[in-house]
Amino acid sequence: MFSALINVISRELRTLGERTADIIILFLMPIFWIAIAFFLTGDGIVTNVPVAFVDQDNTSLSREVGRAFDANRAFGLISYANQPEAIDALKAGKVYAVIEIPFNYTKDHLRGIGSPIVMYLDENRYAVAATLQSEATTIVQALESELSMKVALATGSSISEAERILKALQADFYAVGNPQNSFIVFLGSTLMPGVLMLSAILTFVTSLVRENYSNSISDWLSTAHGSYLTALTGKLIPYFVYYSLLLAAYIGLLAGISGFKAAGSLWLWFACGLACLAVMSAMAVLFVGISPTWRFALVVTSGYAAPALAFSGFSLPLDSMGPLAALFAQCLPLTWFIEGQAQEWIFGANISQMRTTFLAFGLMWLIPTLLGLPAFIWNYNRIRNKEGAQT
Repeated sequence: MFSALINVISRELRTLGERTADIIILFLMPIFWIAIAFFLTGDGIVTNVPVAFVDQDNTSLSREVGRAFDANRAFGLISYANQPEAIDALKAGKVYAVIEIPFNYTKDHLRGIGSPIVMYLDENRYAVAATLQSEATTIVQALESELSMKVALATGSSISEAERILKALQADFYAVGNPQNSFIVFLGSTLMPGVLMLSAILTFVTSLVRENYSNSISDWLSTAHGSYLTALTGKLIPYFVYYSLLLAAYIGLLAGISGFKAAGSLWLWFACGLACLAVMSAMAVLFVGISPTWRFALVVTSGYAAPALAFSGFSLPLDSMGPLAALFAQCLPLTWFIEGQAQEWIFGANISQMRTTFLAFGLMWLIPTLLGLPAFIWNYNRIRNKEGAQT
């Protein structure tokens, strides 16, 4: 059996070496897209985002507010004379947000009635808008504290009394795992494994259906001494090893080169990735097994893989999804890889705390294997018989 397995692996590598298109699509394109996902974030920090600034008050206090925003790394303020011009710039996509200091801003504060700083955000660009909103909130809170201190002192309070008033209600926030609000973490940690895992299942399926459209099932099986299990294992091993290396490189990019060290075990993080790849290989066998034609198998795989990123919990929590959507999301291995990655990279979970994650991977591998292997054998025996009839 071992010699048959080696023969199948050797045959797969020889066949792959004769197919330049397969090498480009199955091996080089995933690297290209992972690199794109990594480098599109630049240094990973949101800096100098074009934001329109409209000062309707034109007082020393309003100019102080403008300087506070301009000093923040996220804001690249562009002054506009009035609100309509600033809103037009927002509509035209020239700026990502508008900050407006209203008329009588200073007078209202001196009278103790307050006056809000108005901010318009392009929520369609959610990630940038959320970052700008968070930074603006921090700036405004600092300004309000400073102004409240001045008002308290102006009304006769001592410095200690003013500090006591300001410190009466406080909150501490900890951005665990991403204190710098880095987009490498925010986007790259989902996009890169998403590209990797989805490329893997398309690669697995492509390698399997190649024997179908090449009319070479009989030759493939004879190399494996008639064993479908050996034939499948030998065919998928080279791709599994390759994507395992890409997975290790991805972890190295985030936890090594980018400097975001893992709080937990790199080995457990890597094990989550290997488990996800194993599920992808089992799903590939299932999809090819239940598909009447090789084209249909590729269509089914694409339909399964395409929405995976949206359902991974990256943009919307699973608990906020509808019941059917949440169920579908929990059946996607990428969802559980993102979960396992957070457990190790961010929170430093131990193996016992990850039992649910690995149990989910185990079930997602076992069920497709039990269903897919018999279906695959039946389907490919049927196609092989047609090959024999044609010859």
